[in-house]
Amino acid sequence: MNNQSSKTVASRWEDALKSEGYKHSIKNKAERRRIKKFSRVWRRIFKYIPENIRLAEDKSVFEFGCGGGKHLAQFLFNGWRVAGIDCSTEVLKRAENYLREVKQICGCQKDFNLICGDFLDYKSDNKYDIVFNVGVIEHFLDDIEREKALKKMFDIAKNGGYVISIVPSGNHPLRQRMKEKCLGGYGIPEIDYTPEIMENEMRRCDVKNILILPHNIMGYRIINDEKGVLRLIDLFLYYIFQIIPINLFPKSFLYRHAMTLIGIAKK
Repeated sequence: MNNQSSKTVASRWEDALKSEGYKHSIKNKAERRRIKKFSRVWRRIFKYIPENIRLAEDKSVFEFGCGGGKHLAQFLFNGWRVAGIDCSTEVLKRAENYLREVKQICGCQKDFNLICGDFLDYKSDNKYDIVFNVGVIEHFLDDIEREKALKKMFDIAKNGGYVISIVPSGNHPLRQRMKEKCLGGYGIPEIDYTPEIMENEMRRCDVKNILILPHNIMGYRIINDEKGVLRLIDLFLYYIFQIIPINLFPKSFLYRHAMTLIGIAKK
């Protein structure tokens, strides 16, 4: 266990995001198409979410650590009622501007709600069909606070709803190098998630329907800082593994070479 509290995590993110980061905008038709069509990670997740949730008129979603609204924008564009919380006032202003732009372009009648604060202190009577985080919970180094955050996600999910946690895999071959050189993101400490750790944390929230998916196989190679021929090899391997059906490989290989782990649990 590490004694770094959620307050410390929040303050580090606030400092990192004060002047830049997570600023999105719809500048052209290509970006509009990108928002209208859910990203690859969500298309994969939706295979495990029943149609009665995905196609419901009043479907709703909540994001813990919503940043600039990149993920919420996809849901808003596609008719979901969306809400999100983040600790940074500055980044939430960027998210609000972005989501207003999305609403204007798509003519969406659904509204959005953005909250500034510490998720562990968040209280609400509202319940959601999907509650998720993308690359957030791993920054809570304290085991107890990470468990509290996960339980809070289940608390605000509807009965029969889903909690989704998308985190960097902690055991792919370039993990330590990425952390040391801050490749692919901000240099804020994070734990090394494995499928076992992820599943055990979810089980401690008294849920049984848990699925841990390896995702973005060989994805770590596209943010590798190699040059020349080695860079071409990295790109070749990455794109090959985006084409080949992953069910052709043993799970041990997929978990070893996944850049991302997706945890899906039904409340």
